[in-house]
This record gives sequence, structure tokens and C-alpha cells, in this order.
Amino acid sequence: MCNLVDNTAEHRFEMIQNGHKTFIDDAKKGSVIVLLHTEVPSALRGQGAGSRLARAVLDAVRSNNMKLSIKCDFLLHFIAKHPEYKNLVSV
Repeated sequence: MCNLVDNTAEHRFEMIQNGHKTFIDDAKKGSVIVLLHTEVPSALRGQGAGSRLARAVLDAVRSNNMKLSIKCDFLLHFIAKHPEYKNLVSV
């Protein structure tokens, strides 16, 4: 079950996983979303929480017909491993 929230006031996408908040900071510029930083609490690291968050955010971007610019190393590596998301990256 995906509980992704686009928290526009905080400029980030958030997901609660196992009672912990994970998030990706973003900046929206027209039809482009710049993904800046991924944060996963240490209690969830190594358990796939970052990947679940990344997949949920990228699927949301795709469903809203937006394009991406990525400044986050974690997300750059995620997309390199999951080429089905490469077509979202425009800048």
C-alpha cells in the first residue's frame, strides 16, 4: 500500500514506512520537478525503504505527465538500475 503525499508546503514527497517518515525534497518549475535529496531514517536503511519511496515518486511523476531533473545521487543510481524511468528525466 502506497501512502505517498505531495507535501507542497514543505516542498517534498513523503511516505510513512514502518512508522517512520521518508521523503524526497523537491522544487517544482513549471512542468519539471527537480528532485533534490532523499532522506531515509537510519532505522529503515538497507530494507528497501528508499527504493519504495523512489518508485512511488517516479510513478506519481509519470502519472502526472511531468518531467524530472535529478540532483540526488541516490535517485540517479536508482534510475540507472531501473531504466524504465529514464524517459522521465529531461534536464
